[in-house]
Amino acid sequence: MTNQYMLREATLSDAEAIDALERSSDPHPWSEGLIREALQSRQNWVLESTEKSHLVGWLTASALFDQSELELVVTDASKRRLGLGKRLLQQWLDWAGNQGCTEGLLEVRESNQGAIALYKQFGFEQVGSRKNYYSLAEGGHEHAVLMTCKLKKER
Repeated sequence: MTNQYMLREATLSDAEAIDALERSSDPHPWSEGLIREALQSRQNWVLESTEKSHLVGWLTASALFDQSELELVVTDASKRRLGLGKRLLQQWLDWAGNQGCTEGLLEVRESNQGAIALYKQFGFEQVGSRKNYYSLAEGGHEHAVLMTCKLKKER
């Protein structure tokens, strides 16, 4: 089913479509300003539907020295469990290895058990938490789970 989706590097011209994807599929969306900043300063990929030519996924990541950090990954809420997130994560980890990174880093809301399970499939392990890191829309806070994995360098 993933052959109906084209994976490509994101460009600044994708900002509006990414913003729409974020608002429709992420309960805690980034602002369009943050999206634009990420598109200009980080490595970004999108998955685009080949049928309707609209975005169904976005991942943004950074690399510094031998570490790469997943900043955000989001997939269309109506297209979940089709392997789109896996495809984006694999692209990121392959890219990070090619950049000489030896470790992948991420943080995730502790309530996002689906994402945590997916990250574990890629070898991520919990290494810590940040207490009350995320604000909740209904008030209060939620802990962030910190995860890392070892990356294989590609030569």
